[in-house]
Order: sequence, then structure tokens, then C-alpha cells
Amino acid sequence: MSIREVTDTDVVQQCGHCGASTRVQIDALEVGVARDDQTDASVVPLPACPTCRSTEFLLRSPDDEPPHPAPGSFGHLHRLLVDEVHAELVKRKKVIPLLKDKQGRVDPKLAKPVAAEELARWFPQGLKIEPRVAEAVRAKEPGQ
Repeated sequence: MSIREVTDTDVVQQCGHCGASTRVQIDALEVGVARDDQTDASVVPLPACPTCRSTEFLLRSPDDEPPHPAPGSFGHLHRLLVDEVHAELVKRKKVIPLLKDKQGRVDPKLAKPVAAEELARWFPQGLKIEPRVAEAVRAKEPGQ
């Protein structure tokens, strides 16, 4: 599933299975997943697609990730949006309880914020991946 747009209040996601687009309130999302005694603070679970019930996850980029090999591509732009959503959720303290300390505080180091200059460079019209980029990438996918 990809996200196509991020606003102050919501995220537009597109289901990778059926293609349906859905607006999800940012405050309805949380950073982190937990299973048994393990947690992963790089994951943002997305709600199930209302059309096909498929579930997917956003994964923030690793701290040591090298620069994207294709700047301006759909993958590069999507990575920036995912990192921005993740950082915004951490800033809003929207993380699972297991990632908070005993006082309920969130470590800001969980996030990998995107520099404002970088967002302005790649998203001059707002945090949205324009259809022309997404469609061009989709046209190059195998089986299309």
C-alpha cells in the first residue's frame, strides 16, 4: 500500500491489493508494533482497506540508509512521505504504549524527520505525489 498525500489531519492511502483510495486521520495511526516481548518503532500499521480488508504497513527508512539511488522517483518521494508521517506521529506522541517510558514520554530519537528544505524541494505543491509520477512508475511495472 502506498500513501499518496499527507495533510495536517490525514493521509491518503492506496490499497496495494485492490487499488482503493482511503483517507485516514493521522491521529488514528500509531507508531510501533509489538509481538511477544519485541517491539518495532519503525513500523506504522495502516488500517485494513475498507474495500478488500487487506492490511499493510509503512516502514520508516533506517537511520543509516544511503541517499536514494533515483531522486525524484516514486520510491524516493514515497520514502519521504513515510518518514514525514512517522516523524509527525512521534512528535504527536502517537506511539504504542510499550514505546513510552514509565512517565509516558516518547523518545524523539524514534523519528527520522525530513528536513523542511528537502520537503519544499520535492513537494513544492504540498505533500502529495502527483499522479504523473505514480502512473509513470506503474506503467513500467512488470505485467503492465
